[in-house]
Amino acid sequence: MTPSPSPRPLVYGHRGARADEPENTLRSFRRAHRAGAEGVELDIRLSRDGHLVVIHDATVDRTTDGTGAVAALSLAELRELDAGLGERIPTLAEALDAFPGLVQVEIKAPEAVAELAGLHGRTPLPGRVVLTSFHAEPLERAASLMPGVERGLISHHPETGLLERALELKATWVCPELAPGLTPELVARFHRAGLRVDAWPAADAERLARCVAIGADAVTTDHPALIDGWLTEI
Repeated sequence: MTPSPSPRPLVYGHRGARADEPENTLRSFRRAHRAGAEGVELDIRLSRDGHLVVIHDATVDRTTDGTGAVAALSLAELRELDAGLGERIPTLAEALDAFPGLVQVEIKAPEAVAELAGLHGRTPLPGRVVLTSFHAEPLERAASLMPGVERGLISHHPETGLLERALELKATWVCPELAPGLTPELVARFHRAGLRVDAWPAADAERLARCVAIGADAVTTDHPALIDGWLTEI
């Protein structure tokens, strides 16, 4: 499919509805769905005993009432922690069950790719899943182990080789930060190469307007409930 710009981009809730709920929790994903987000972006790491868990940081300190490295804690130990408002750190399977729409799974720990492939072998990941990373290596391994699962490359610097790296990885998405170098001309180049563009962060009406003006196919935001209202201001 050759993508084309849309006046109403797809909306991905960043870690769910992060501005309104504890990030990367089932409560946050469900809130994003109720707000009308077509997708959510979430982050995965591995517990000490090899479970895919949804958490952004390498430690639990910022987002829970616990301390320590995620990789040093078992799933049972992670489950004992309060991730906000009584929420628990979910597994990837639970997150996919909680949110029925599109899901960007950002690979935060490279060692998670093998477990992802194992999960995919047992219960294939839904076609609505895109595996993303800032780094080429996890995506290269994902391409090798799960060639049928879509991939997206994230970047803070869209103008410095993002197009070429994404094509080398056979990605279907690029996820560039809304930096000065993300111009309509560059977005058009992505589109001509068959890549869809998810711009971030759509943090307010002004930045959302810029995402629309450059022709982004999707936006990622902490505020999925506000997007439609902001669109009326454009």
